[in-house]
Amino acid sequence: MIVHKHTSGFALLMTLLIVSVVISVGLTILDVTTKQVRLASTGKDSEIAFSAANAGAECGQYWKRKEAIDMEAGNDATIGCFGVTALTVEDTPPSFTPVGGTIHRYLYQFTWPNGATIDRRCSQITTVVMVADAALPFTVSAANMRTMVAGYPNRNGKTCPAGSICTVLSARGYSRACPASIGDVFPPGTIEREVLLEF
Repeated sequence: MIVHKHTSGFALLMTLLIVSVVISVGLTILDVTTKQVRLASTGKDSEIAFSAANAGAECGQYWKRKEAIDMEAGNDATIGCFGVTALTVEDTPPSFTPVGGTIHRYLYQFTWPNGATIDRRCSQITTVVMVADAALPFTVSAANMRTMVAGYPNRNGKTCPAGSICTVLSARGYSRACPASIGDVFPPGTIEREVLLEF
């Protein structure tokens, strides 16, 4: 077989070109697949966090109805959700005494198994109860609602008309187990979702 000098490197060049195209396509497919796996995992964790928040909201509403007398009077209320007793129950009034009423804040934290799996999930419930005295013509105002409920949307705070009992309930769900105590930092990659109710 006779090989001409001007075509002797052509086969090698074509081989290298084809190999580089195949490698580029393969790396692109690998990158897209990796991103899709991450997106699917984040979507799953987001759904888990939202389910934990929603479950916490349902539990918080139940106990607000059941323990209404104690919560409106500022007494401790021992509650349990998902078969677990609250890790921490605190009544922490704000740093001011509102005119014509009182404000009480309760913090609850639950670590609970998610369904039949062994994965642990976290729900944190913050309940703010505002009681406005009917005998006085004043509304109860809490201008510092964001210090009591971090995700509260109204910058002007919350007001409760005279003779009313107002409740703000924030239920935050996390894709991982709760830390040892309220206020501790969650590990990196934890997803949070919140359900905020006012009634």
